[in-house]
Amino acid sequence: MIYKKRKMPNELKALISLDKRLPHDHEKKTTVQKNLLIYQAGYNGELEFDDQIANFKPNYSFAILHDLYLQHEGTYFQIDSLLITPSSITIIEVKNFKDKTVIKANPTQFIRVFRNGDRKPIPSPIMEVNRKIQFLSKWLDKRSIKIPIEGILTFSDTNEIAIEHPSPEMEILLTSAIPAYLSSQPEAQQVLDKKAIQTLANTFIASHKDYNPFPIADLYGINPSDIKPGVLCPSCNEIGMRWGREKWNCLCGHTGKTEHYQTIEDWFMLIKPK
Repeated sequence: MIYKKRKMPNELKALISLDKRLPHDHEKKTTVQKNLLIYQAGYNGELEFDDQIANFKPNYSFAILHDLYLQHEGTYFQIDSLLITPSSITIIEVKNFKDKTVIKANPTQFIRVFRNGDRKPIPSPIMEVNRKIQFLSKWLDKRSIKIPIEGILTFSDTNEIAIEHPSPEMEILLTSAIPAYLSSQPEAQQVLDKKAIQTLANTFIASHKDYNPFPIADLYGINPSDIKPGVLCPSCNEIGMRWGREKWNCLCGHTGKTEHYQTIEDWFMLIKPK
């Protein structure tokens, strides 16, 4: 059962709004658009995973929680997806890389291969997952919960992955293979019954806190005066709707009464929280 669904990340929402309101010739425009593409690709990969994990229907009780932000001793850690079963907890890290990725072991290394043949080492997602396993283990210990924790690294089906032998110890799968892989795992000794799984899932939800990067103008070092003000038309994406005859009007012909809602939300995300 899915206890927590995924929402669009706050930073992605803010970057979409910032991109629409930042002039084309602004010095930070390229950086904003580059990060927007990265966040959008990551979110698309996570949505693809969510579609696939919905096909996981075992004959035992389980809980799935997407996009968790938890805190342990003042440090926040984010989990793309969390699976709770009667015998274990699995942290699933979802990646969606544009370029080919070569994965080596001993030592574990991830190498990005560009279209022109250039190669560049990138931070290991396996180390990232192991770090989250450590934080989650301590988080559970503090609540006197003892249960094995595992990690899985999954890539979007559109990614090109080359795993060199010997392969890393952590399981690395394409998103479409996740349901079959999880279903094929033998059932180990039960640690949690149905009620305990429900209680733990609700504890995770109660402890979750959305990541808040606002105001994003500060995060990117952008002067608020550089951000275009005004009401944005949801039809043509142009700024400059005018109020008249009890509705907002755009030169493209679109009209409506609530278009200012998004402008107010943009203010909170981009400029200041009040």
